[in-house]
Amino acid sequence: MPVSGIVVRCLDGCADAVSARIAAIDGVEVHGVSPDGQIVAVIEADTVQGEVDLVSHLHDVEDVVTVRLAYHNFEDI
Repeated sequence: MPVSGIVVRCLDGCADAVSARIAAIDGVEVHGVSPDGQIVAVIEADTVQGEVDLVSHLHDVEDVVTVRLAYHNFEDI
């Protein structure tokens, strides 16, 4: 099961709203917002393709500018 740490950058002043939007998406767990407005989150899916699809979906969330991969781990359970 793949698990990845991501950093989401959004438009200035939108971090709280974007954080709430992405936290509502299945497979996304928001861990915090940095002082400069970047959102730290973990995503989890059943497959690597599921994670790719999830990141693609995050790019479509209103006010999201970028989604960067910070860490990736894949364990076969």
